[in-house]
Amino acid sequence: MKRGLQAAALTVVCLLSVACSRHDEVQLPAQSQGVGGASGQELAAVQILRRGNGTEPETLDPHRAVGVTAANVLRDLFEGLVTEAADGELIPGAAASWTVSDDGLVYTFKLQPEGRWSNGDPVTADDFVYGLRRSADPATLSEYSAILYPIENAAEVVAGTLPPDRLGVRAIDAQTLEIRLHAPTPYLLGLLTHASTYPVNRKSVEQYGARFARPGKLVGNGPFQLSEWVVQSHIRLIRNPYYRDNVHTTLTEVWYYPVENAEAELNRYRAGELDMTQTIPARQIAWLRKHLPDELHISPYLGSYVFGFNTTQPPFRDAPKLRKALALALDRDILTSRI
Repeated sequence: MKRGLQAAALTVVCLLSVACSRHDEVQLPAQSQGVGGASGQELAAVQILRRGNGTEPETLDPHRAVGVTAANVLRDLFEGLVTEAADGELIPGAAASWTVSDDGLVYTFKLQPEGRWSNGDPVTADDFVYGLRRSADPATLSEYSAILYPIENAAEVVAGTLPPDRLGVRAIDAQTLEIRLHAPTPYLLGLLTHASTYPVNRKSVEQYGARFARPGKLVGNGPFQLSEWVVQSHIRLIRNPYYRDNVHTTLTEVWYYPVENAEAELNRYRAGELDMTQTIPARQIAWLRKHLPDELHISPYLGSYVFGFNTTQPPFRDAPKLRKALALALDRDILTSRI
């Protein structure tokens, strides 16, 4: 069950994110510019955003990635059929429009005619068919394949009892995708914002295999492309000139930095190394409200936080009474309403 939470971050732009990881020696972009120009009000030619981004993503394969930090990067590299506006409203992404059958079982998506991969190839309905089948294929080892379960035969494909080509998706033509469901699913469009439903470039995947999600190999359909990934240092994205809405893309680069500790992240923000934090220390909120009110953003965040015991190690191993005592000591009302 998901709960509405409050996410806090410091930022010099109107964006939001959530969590934390770290590296003491980091590479910074040579110049990070914002407002500039002769009048001081025009945007400078170079627009670089430097973000704290929590723990290092394990992969940027959208069908295998897990966690918020990977999702942050993937939203810049790929675009699903549906996306979210700043206020959470579902809006067209790679799909320009869609219709739903009267019985709620068939969704028909018309793709954006300007859709292009970062190598210049057109984005087609077959790309989404390939991506959805790959995500459902048990060989992919997707941890989020259950998101596809509303689709006809998805549960059976994920279980390995049916082949991926039996998944209820088909390309009617190059620009038209049909998704068939086994039962009406009013929240399907929301599911289609998840990375597990993103398309992937078949040529790239088949050429590079498991290495396709690396710099110089990853082909995406989002506003940015992967330029560098130095583990425990940074992920650098550069603008994708082929992106369908590139004319409205303001940033030229986005740098993601793993910052493990919230205090360290705050220090780096205040030192000017970051333009945006992933989170902030809870004990600093009052101070930030007072001293940096224009830079503190606290926004609704839909997600789940889970506290658990590592029962494989002392002191919790073989200590059920200790675990029960700590569980009873937690004030759940305070945790859910104040923290």
